Amino acid sequence: MMYEAIIPIRVTLADPAAGLGLAIDQVTDQLDLVDERTPELLDYAVSSDAGDSTAVFEITADASDEMDALAGAVSWVRAAIHAAGGATPGWTVGGVGSVSVHALTVPR
Repeated sequence: MMYEAIIPIRVTLADPAAGLGLAIDQVTDQLDLVDERTPELLDYAVSSDAGDSTAVFEITADASDEMDALAGAVSWVRAAIHAAGGATPGWTVGGVGSVSVHALTVPR
């Protein structure tokens, strides 16, 4: 079944002069590699707001239930952050907005 997971995060840059856009581009490049190797990751979209240093990852996943979809989505996003050279100490997806997962229906 298809699920959409929405994961908002707050970003703290090691080098604020580098800019949020560049950092998110690097993470998105890594998420693309995860996507190529992970059949369960069906699609994704990423948006960011430099004004409040946040990013939102929208992941569409093929999973057996909502918990599997959420576990996969969070894992893929975190792996992409690490692969881009980022760190996730005290990783939490709370504090920015609600993490949500819901089933998607495909029109016939």
